[in-house]
Amino acid sequence: MKTLSTICAASLAALLTVSCSEPKGWSVSGKVDGLAEGQKMILEANNGNSWYLVDSIAPAADGSFSYKSPVPAAHGEIMRLSIPGGSIFFPVDSVDAITLTADAASFGTAHRLGGTSLAERFSAIDSLVANTSDLDELQKKLAGFVTTDTTGTVAYYAVSKSKGSRPVFNPNDAAGNRIYGAAAQVYATYRPLDPRGALLKKAFFEGRVALGKFTPAQTVIEAPEAGLIDIERYDNKGTSRKLSDIAGKGPVLLSFTTYEDANSPAYNAILYDLYKKYRANGLEIYQLAFDSNEVSWKEAARYLPWITVWNAPTDGAGIVMQYNIDSLPLTYVIDRQGDLVERVTDPNKIEKALSKHL
Repeated sequence: MKTLSTICAASLAALLTVSCSEPKGWSVSGKVDGLAEGQKMILEANNGNSWYLVDSIAPAADGSFSYKSPVPAAHGEIMRLSIPGGSIFFPVDSVDAITLTADAASFGTAHRLGGTSLAERFSAIDSLVANTSDLDELQKKLAGFVTTDTTGTVAYYAVSKSKGSRPVFNPNDAAGNRIYGAAAQVYATYRPLDPRGALLKKAFFEGRVALGKFTPAQTVIEAPEAGLIDIERYDNKGTSRKLSDIAGKGPVLLSFTTYEDANSPAYNAILYDLYKKYRANGLEIYQLAFDSNEVSWKEAARYLPWITVWNAPTDGAGIVMQYNIDSLPLTYVIDRQGDLVERVTDPNKIEKALSKHL
């Protein structure tokens, strides 16, 4: 008969074996032919504004290499491997295992990525850029990657490509601006909190200004001359709710948020205190959530006393662009006349903004 200590020791050993065998992060491995002896590759990541060093990789004598990140990728990140004269970009998400086959002489122009469908699409984009000489044809082919993308990462990579020193898509010309808008919509639909979506949206609006489609003041809607931009969505009970039905009947807080965010409970606690304090003054809250899952959204919205509606992924990016939503949570104050009067990004300053219009 096994003793309790024997069973516990065996269980602990099994647990440790399982824990140690679980993947801890993403990886990239493969082979690069033709590297000079002792040549290292530089691994970099991007923070949205610039590239920064992650590590250096020293391939073996035959060009084979392997790198494993100590942590998973938080979201669809874009990394790059560089040697003098070229760079290869690849996507990683969670615990992806990316493979690479390349030659030092054509590093960045003739390589093959594998391991995930996302990596294969990056490889296909790079192949098109390297082998398509006609810019109009290249734009049409890359536009297809943008308009069919459901990841955001592929759309972002496609619009960022250049042919020589010339960007394939320029947000300041009509054709390029449309593609930037389409890429921004992909992020608004599938990854509304990814900061790259905000960068694309910013480039899109700046391009609209350059094209004379907007004046700079029109890209921020703190008090639009056209009045309230209406919103109609279904609440958690399946009833259609329009913002215009409550605007003009008392002060309104128009809240954009996502219940999936860790800060959502604290934000809603601030709104709850204001709702309880100023409900007698006619205050109403119209809250639009950008959660990715309808079931979890309904569960989170069930006990909230104000109007809660959902922007489903299929609803697109119209509201995001119209209301200049570049971060969540975001709150607008609507006065008693039904006009947008203040934009509040700091939840702790909502009461001060609201108090002017009670």
